[in-house]
Amino acid sequence: MRLLFTLLLAPFFVFAQQKYQLTGSVVEKGNTAIPGASVFLEGTTMGTQTDANGHFSLKNIPAGRHRLVASMVGYVPKMVLIDFPGKTSELTFSLEEDNKTLAEVRVVGTQDKTWEKQFRAFEKGFLGESYSKKEVYITNREVVDFTENEEAFTAKATQPLQIVNKTLGYKITYFMDNFEKTNSLTAYKGLASFEKLVPEDARQERRWQRNRVEAYEGSMKHFLKALVENRLEEEGFNAYLLKPEYLNNLRRGLFFDRNNERHVVFKAPDLVGAISPDGLTTLEWRIPMEIVFNKKRVARPIFMDAPYPYTILIPKGLIQVTNAGDLMNPYSIEMRGEMGKIGMADLLPLDFDINQP
Repeated sequence: MRLLFTLLLAPFFVFAQQKYQLTGSVVEKGNTAIPGASVFLEGTTMGTQTDANGHFSLKNIPAGRHRLVASMVGYVPKMVLIDFPGKTSELTFSLEEDNKTLAEVRVVGTQDKTWEKQFRAFEKGFLGESYSKKEVYITNREVVDFTENEEAFTAKATQPLQIVNKTLGYKITYFMDNFEKTNSLTAYKGLASFEKLVPEDARQERRWQRNRVEAYEGSMKHFLKALVENRLEEEGFNAYLLKPEYLNNLRRGLFFDRNNERHVVFKAPDLVGAISPDGLTTLEWRIPMEIVFNKKRVARPIFMDAPYPYTILIPKGLIQVTNAGDLMNPYSIEMRGEMGKIGMADLLPLDFDINQP
């Protein structure tokens, strides 16, 4: 079974009625202003640019802890953790020049068949296994280069990747730290900034809304939100803890068969631990979990009696979740199965609200 980690540096959101504002500047060495720099909350649609004097103002920030990023082509992005409400209302970013040179940007020609083959493999691992290439694509392919050996296939980008997603209606700027693919694992991590595309008409806007809801339903975000709210069954999830000895010894049969002794029945409140003052929930979850999402169907189900998207989730450390269903540390859960196949083409911004798609 294919294994995929989608490793994003997810910020922590606690949505509330009250919103906040942050002002500041982006400068370089010598305190020289950097106009046109991007300042954004990582993983969201919330961002702005600095003016001619390097100043910025970011409004309508929800309460909670966020990863705030400042970036500019030719400089190393800088990220800080910031809390609202908090003591900080003004912030100065000092960016350092990137040591990478233009010579490192690969210029791709049609004759470079090896690179084209590598790029197709990268697209499949990075964007996902099921998407329309006419609607989801990277506009600056030439900034990606690859290293390949018997053990791993890796990719690096000399500049932020620009991804257009006309299926969900977003443009994504992705600062990729690294991408690695082995026989059993595809992993990538980085910083993402989302921008909503402008719809051509009301019909396209309605299509984007439907597709966003479709991407949300059955996702990790949806599952964790339902788990914390004790609404797994209502939201369409059948979930059971899996005895570790069965993790790599599953057989086709019946998912709901209670006589096979591989499952441990649980109630969601049993896994919900302490809640921090700012709303972060700790999950007391120690062994793998088998999940099906019974509101969708698949053509080739793993189990005869469960023709639904199937996933195994494996805890890898301390699991903390926001009220919106976002992981504080994406490294804390390993995904196998349907949830593990999700790539950037299916990714929603962290401030996506199912009630306001």
